[in-house]
Parts: sequence; structure tokens; C-alpha cells
Amino acid sequence: MDAPEYSPYYVQINELYIDTVVIDDTEFITLWCFTMLDDEYKFIYLGCDFTQFNQILIAAGEKGKEMALHMANILNKPYDTPTLIPIKEQFDEYLELLGFDIIVYEPLAVEDEPDMDDDDDDTPIEELFGARKPKTSQKYLIYQLDKLYPSKVFEPEKLAKDKLTECFEDDSLELAQLYYDYLNAVENGYTECEARQVSGLERDLFFNMARKAAELWS
Repeated sequence: MDAPEYSPYYVQINELYIDTVVIDDTEFITLWCFTMLDDEYKFIYLGCDFTQFNQILIAAGEKGKEMALHMANILNKPYDTPTLIPIKEQFDEYLELLGFDIIVYEPLAVEDEPDMDDDDDDTPIEELFGARKPKTSQKYLIYQLDKLYPSKVFEPEKLAKDKLTECFEDDSLELAQLYYDYLNAVENGYTECEARQVSGLERDLFFNMARKAAELWS
């Protein structure tokens, strides 16, 4: 019996804080970074190829250019594999990628062995960002970069609907933005099924509500 076809689970993130770049003897790069998942900052391993990493560096602006020059100096000389390039340690700050829709998928998740107390729910974000790996017994989160494009390709324009906005402004705008995320994904080559998954609108009810909300804000 043939094994079932693998269907990747897509996730959209909108902020990325890269701590370390790992280069080995393959065509891929591994990024140790933090991002917002399920309403909390989490440590993840993010895989990408050199072309995708160049896109990240370009998207990061001046900091990305500085990082590109630093990496070029390292790669132009003999180097060990794997080679770790600690961005936070070298530049005293993370390489930040904000204002972009970053589509990743989860090819693998490896369970971590519990090695310390899982009682750091109140850990300050600064302390969390100082860690090089998860401090809890949760699984390692390993993702592969799929696509990267600027956020808000479709911008909603607010109408003068005073009564509606007074009652439902926050919720309706959030629903509308989910629909614009869906349109963004379709515009960037995803199938309708994949685009609805990426935007969190798999259920027909939510999809129809989001479409109606987008019409009200258009």
C-alpha cells in the first residue's frame, strides 16, 4: 500500500528576529530565530536556500546590507562546516524582518526531552530573546521558508459607517484583514485551498464572514 502523500502545513508569520545563521556544506541555510506563534514568542529553526536568504537580507534594509557584507567576508575565506554566525552577539541586536508576510511550512517536529522546569510563562521577552534554544519541554519547531512578500498588498479603505464601526470595528477589520491575507496568498501563486489555510479561513463560515467584512471596509 502506498504511503499517503505528504501535505505540508502552511503557517503565516509577520515578524522574524534572527539570532544566528548556520551554514553547512549544502545549499541550504538554517536560521535560529524567534517569531510570534499562537500569541507568544517562540524559538524556531527556519530553513531556507541562499536565494531566499538573500531576499530576507534585502527585505531587512540597511541591517540586511550590513549582514550581507559580514557574511561575504566569512564565506570568502576558508571556513569550517557547519559555521555559526551569531548575529545578536556580533551586532548587539537581532536581524529583524517586519512588515512582511512570511509563509513557512512544517516539514518536521522533533520532541525535545524535558530538561528544566516549565515554569517560565512570565519570562520577560528580553530574557526569552537571549536564549539560544527553547527553555521549556515543548518540541523543537522546525520550519522551511516557502514565500516572502510585503504585507498589505490589498489595503482596505474605511467607509463612513458610523454605527457599524462603533459596534464592530475591531472584529470586522480583523476579519477583513484575514480576507486580504487570503487575496495576498492567491496573488502570490497559492491555490484557493492553500490560501484559505494560510489565512486561517478553512471553514466556509469564517471565509464568508471575512469576505463580507472586507466588502464593508472596501
